[in-house]
Amino acid sequence: MSATLDAALARARLVLDVASRGPIAKTIFASPAGKKRLAKRLVAMLPAHSTYVEPFAGSAAVLFEKEPSSVEAINDADADIAEAYRLIKRLNPRKLERLRRMRWTGDEATYKRVYSSSPSGELERLHRFLYLATFSYGKLRGSSFNPGSAGKESRTMARLEQSAPRLAKVRVHSGDYLKVVKRYDGAGTAFFFDPPYAGYDVNVGESRFDEERFYEVLKGLRGEFLLTYGIRGKLPGLLKGSGFHIQRVRTPRGIRSMRGVGGSSVLTQLVVTNYAPPTRKDGWLEPWDGQLELGDHVPTVGPSTTTEGAFAKSIPLLKGADPADERFVFGVVLEPETVDAQGDVYSADEVRKAAHRFMEEYRGLGLQHQLRVNDQVKILESFIAPVDFGVGDVAVKKGTWLLAVRVLSDALWARVAEGSLTGFSIGGSARKVPEPTARREAEGAA
Repeated sequence: MSATLDAALARARLVLDVASRGPIAKTIFASPAGKKRLAKRLVAMLPAHSTYVEPFAGSAAVLFEKEPSSVEAINDADADIAEAYRLIKRLNPRKLERLRRMRWTGDEATYKRVYSSSPSGELERLHRFLYLATFSYGKLRGSSFNPGSAGKESRTMARLEQSAPRLAKVRVHSGDYLKVVKRYDGAGTAFFFDPPYAGYDVNVGESRFDEERFYEVLKGLRGEFLLTYGIRGKLPGLLKGSGFHIQRVRTPRGIRSMRGVGGSSVLTQLVVTNYAPPTRKDGWLEPWDGQLELGDHVPTVGPSTTTEGAFAKSIPLLKGADPADERFVFGVVLEPETVDAQGDVYSADEVRKAAHRFMEEYRGLGLQHQLRVNDQVKILESFIAPVDFGVGDVAVKKGTWLLAVRVLSDALWARVAEGSLTGFSIGGSARKVPEPTARREAEGAA
């Protein structure tokens, strides 16, 4: 059995070029997984409706882009986001003037002070939320300040003045999305769903999102829905046999440029409806053939782990390959024409394409297929062995993908030195197809 990476890696890609098609819609605050790049196009796809609902609002980019409906509702599981929208709805000229006099310039000391504060006044709470959303690392509103925003003046006040009136009649909810779906579902309702994408590391609840439960909700809706979702996790596989209309789009992935995040330079998303979407001629959507893609499943440090619909392969590290540098770690990532623990074989061409895409789009490492450690290691070399050669007692076959890194973190290096981190492990998704000989034998037996 051959795990064929080639089809996933070699297909031509369509990356949405929004910069050449007009300005990107701006929202009051940013979200690490927001839809401002796609908002105009998604609004054009919505069906006719009298009630509009976003059960996973985030920055609510689609709501702010569309014309108001008779009834509109937004919801977010993050209580701070919901409170921010409620506070924005209550703004008036006097409150806006008070907000304007607060600090809106990126500054690390100010950021740390604001982050550590627990204001009781509603304007102070709103300022805290918006300041953190503007100047935090990755827009995550966490404890880390984004150094790239130092000295920059936020345009949050201008966006508030422009967009706050749009929320005047919007109903704001917080909590489980299902309650909101049940409350508003019916004929004439259009839902825009942009839930957390399982298998992605954006820290917006991906690990807690129940995909099977969500799929059952989609199947039971009386209203019509437009859904955007990633290509990992269980949901894409469930959607394949659903009868829903499924297309895909690839957009630039902004968060990957943040220090320590890395990942693919583009994000592939499914665009799903339970109604026939309008036919468009601008080519921004592609048909989805149902295949999962390699995405940014890449080499990680740690033992191999295998999950459903994925592959993982682990090979021991070769420490001390450079005697002058104790923290130089070298190892095989993927070897061609070799049967692995799952019984799969990768051709030299498939290994080469995987290695090249890694350098073109990712250049990052994770720890045991989970935690990103790009700020704790540095990639020094990634190459395909041009000939057979040996490293100590290890024979390296021509066409093998090898990786060398320098370990910067004392904690990680201690784990390498003690032997608890033992190898590189590449993980990803692939199609399994029978080898030609095996196929012929199976057909003959039939």
